[in-house]
Amino acid sequence: MTKHIERGAYFKIKKPRWNWDRIGGLGEVKEKLEEMVTLPLKHPESFRKGNLSTPRGVLLWGPPGGGKTVLAEAAAYHAGCSYIMVKAIEIMSEPDEITVMYETAAELAPCVIFINEVDALAPRRDVESKWVEGITRDAPVRIAPESITDILYKALDDVGKNVITIGGTYRPDVLDKQILTKGRLDRKLYVPAPDFDDRLEIFQKQLKKTPIASDVSLEEFAKRTEYYVGADIRGVVREATAIAIREKGHDFDLVERKHFEQAMKRIPPYLSPEAAEKYEETYKEECEHCSLF
Repeated sequence: MTKHIERGAYFKIKKPRWNWDRIGGLGEVKEKLEEMVTLPLKHPESFRKGNLSTPRGVLLWGPPGGGKTVLAEAAAYHAGCSYIMVKAIEIMSEPDEITVMYETAAELAPCVIFINEVDALAPRRDVESKWVEGITRDAPVRIAPESITDILYKALDDVGKNVITIGGTYRPDVLDKQILTKGRLDRKLYVPAPDFDDRLEIFQKQLKKTPIASDVSLEEFAKRTEYYVGADIRGVVREATAIAIREKGHDFDLVERKHFEQAMKRIPPYLSPEAAEKYEETYKEECEHCSLF
């Protein structure tokens, strides 16, 4: 029986909803991403007048749950352009869809394409690096054969100037260096785990419309959530609020300190100290990477 696949079934064309204001912390990353993606797509004539090249691709790398997906979407939102997102481990099931995706992006241009876990589509094949495995909770187990990686590289090489690809990975150790060559994902941005100020800002943004009791100190919880990534903190806020509603029912009025305490017991930090240290070490080794025009 012939398999019938609807064109575009393996990627999503989305209306961007995330913006910079909704994303807590990461000020430097947002600023650089705006320069690399948002402004070139929003003001291409100004870039030409200023003799600045428009990046063809950007790699966002850092711990899982750190905000890479929403950062890519926000970059497209502020550019006012089309946005396509895809999970690498899904589209490799139908490799012809990679070509379809880039053809679609060209039709929708200006357009941002975000490829999540891009290392699965473009893996290193000459080493078996395992430094992330065992110190984060998940890792892609499928990798694309070389024939599929070649399809991706051809699409990246042939794509028009008004399409920018953003790849996201938390496993820079297994990413093929060829994808980082000029004209592909040659701009690299590290998305670190949030520091104290970032964590405090994430708590504040997540609780902006949520009533909290006077015994809740966001500064204290920001200090206590070292090794929590943004997704963890958002989870703590949701869990604490749900616990309070479950306890009080129709009488719900405030989220109290005890509810946050219970939530933190249920939601541990994503990162281990060892993983956090490894990411920082990798960043220091990559501190000379190309993040400029």
